[in-house]
Amino acid sequence: MTPDIIGVLGGSQVFGVPAARIDLLEEVERGLPRQAYEAVSDALELTPVEEDRLLQVSLRTRARWKKQARLDPATSDRVVRLARIFALAILVLESRSHAVAWLREPSDTLGGRSPLAAMISDLGAEKVSNMLYQMEFGIYA
Repeated sequence: MTPDIIGVLGGSQVFGVPAARIDLLEEVERGLPRQAYEAVSDALELTPVEEDRLLQVSLRTRARWKKQARLDPATSDRVVRLARIFALAILVLESRSHAVAWLREPSDTLGGRSPLAAMISDLGAEKVSNMLYQMEFGIYA
């Protein structure tokens, strides 16, 4: 099984085509639909402060998104990073609610930060991803 990144991003409802026909790289390069960000934010139950930190944008920038159909490519890449890790957590932990709880739980491996807080950078996201793969294969994380 592979993580359902497209599903976390809102699937065919957001992209308007069947999931199998979505080229995620192409979508990121041209900018994800704004609704993809909303789907990830809602699923992860992000607060405005968490959104600002994880997406590295300001409240004013997010307010401007309401008038736009698509995000910029850099923000789209950050949204996909969150979706990728969240989809992997759902796969490993077998439910959305367990994935959200785990992503919010402080971890000794991450110096007391939650996996969600560590995902602000690509290196942090990679470390969180590695933790999930270790759990999947029975290695203590």
